[in-house]
Amino acid sequence: MPFTGSHPAAVLPFLRTPLPASALVIGSMAPDLPFYLPLPQWYPTHTWLAGVTTDLLLGLLAWALWHGLLAEPASATAPAALRGRLAGGVAPGLAVRIASVRQVVLLVVALVLGTATHLAWDAFTHARRWGAEHLSVLAESWGPLPGYRWLQYASSVVGLAVLLVWFVRWWRRTPAVPTRAEPAARWVWPLLAVLAVGAGTVAGLAAGSLDDAVFPAAQWAGGTVLLIAVLLAIGWHLTRRRSSSLTARVPGSRQDMS
Repeated sequence: MPFTGSHPAAVLPFLRTPLPASALVIGSMAPDLPFYLPLPQWYPTHTWLAGVTTDLLLGLLAWALWHGLLAEPASATAPAALRGRLAGGVAPGLAVRIASVRQVVLLVVALVLGTATHLAWDAFTHARRWGAEHLSVLAESWGPLPGYRWLQYASSVVGLAVLLVWFVRWWRRTPAVPTRAEPAARWVWPLLAVLAVGAGTVAGLAAGSLDDAVFPAAQWAGGTVLLIAVLLAIGWHLTRRRSSSLTARVPGSRQDMS
């Protein structure tokens, strides 16, 4: 399959529309989410019916988890230059993003549209899909690989390159504002990276051959990172809430005087 991280490149043209960017990006990766979690995979995620059922549900859950729990601590612990560029956007949390029927409709449309770009891309980069069945250039072998596999690898690289160009342009035109550094900012991301590599390596070695190791490694790396990230995010929110509560009780504080 094309690299999951390349798929958001397909939704870049829609970022200037009223559709929420986070939902477009999450939708573009939703069909592949089960590949990165140690969960049963008896349900389809790469059919057009799944695009408005299973994938939509996965996208909604991922979107709610991101904005409801992970986004704020992730931004707060990001490197200073990135954190400063992320500041000043829409207020964090779910409530502000689903406050009206219009927002909910745009959310669903964005998730479905993002998923559609994923399924359309995959239709040309997999065996027994539309592209390989209707375009001989994709079905035929070119050297050691069939055409659809070459397109799979090439489109993954092109997608990452497009995202890199977009990110560089965004970085240059977005001013950074001063923000307060979080104490955990220096160790959170290295910790998650080490845990991902460690869990993926252990799962991969247990699988035996390289071909059999890819998916278990991805599943356990993703599952481990998600679990630890959720726990850290919960701790971050609880600590912040406790700090706000203590500040409100300090005599002479603004909250105490109101």
